[in-house]
Amino acid sequence: MQFLTRVSLLACLLMPPLASASDEATTALVRTLADIQSVQARFEQTILDAAGDSLQEATGSMMLARGNRFRWQTEQPFEQLAVSDGTTVWVYDRDLEQVIVKPIELDSANTPALLFAGDPGKVAQAFTVRELESDGGLTSWRLSPRSDEALFTELDITFENGAPVHMRMEDALGQQTGIVFRDARINGTVDAGAFLFEPPPGTDVIQQGP
Repeated sequence: MQFLTRVSLLACLLMPPLASASDEATTALVRTLADIQSVQARFEQTILDAAGDSLQEATGSMMLARGNRFRWQTEQPFEQLAVSDGTTVWVYDRDLEQVIVKPIELDSANTPALLFAGDPGKVAQAFTVRELESDGGLTSWRLSPRSDEALFTELDITFENGAPVHMRMEDALGQQTGIVFRDARINGTVDAGAFLFEPPPGTDVIQQGP
């Protein structure tokens, strides 16, 4: 560690306070998110254990829009759908013929999709942020949840020219989830009906929360 000399320490005391690197990183990330009103993309998801061995791979599509609205559809290796209309979240498993219904507040700390669908200004309330790298059109940030109730301990997000291209989450046990976004389309027209869900006949409905 380098130690400040007496002269440099005095200079620091006389200088006006500057924004911290964390504040600057948060501002830059919020600015990037604020330019996004909707995102549509294909995704490839890989889950690794703490040793780096693959546990699961999945592919699908997603649609996100401000107002806490999202549609996240896994197609392979099995079909699962998570939908939010901004108030309610439905998680539907076709094979189990089951849907879990809960208020979005119960999911807000554990749903990275809400980075793009929620209020960008609340990022600083939910996370500490630092910039990992910035190289040409690529910029990466690391977000650490302030809440002890979050299911992940850190989240890395990379943008290329303003569009998300990669996300990585790690939990307390070292398990990592990596998501690659393909053919991302920013601020295109979205179908509001895509954020609604009606359980098919015969589906077992499980209500969580009030």
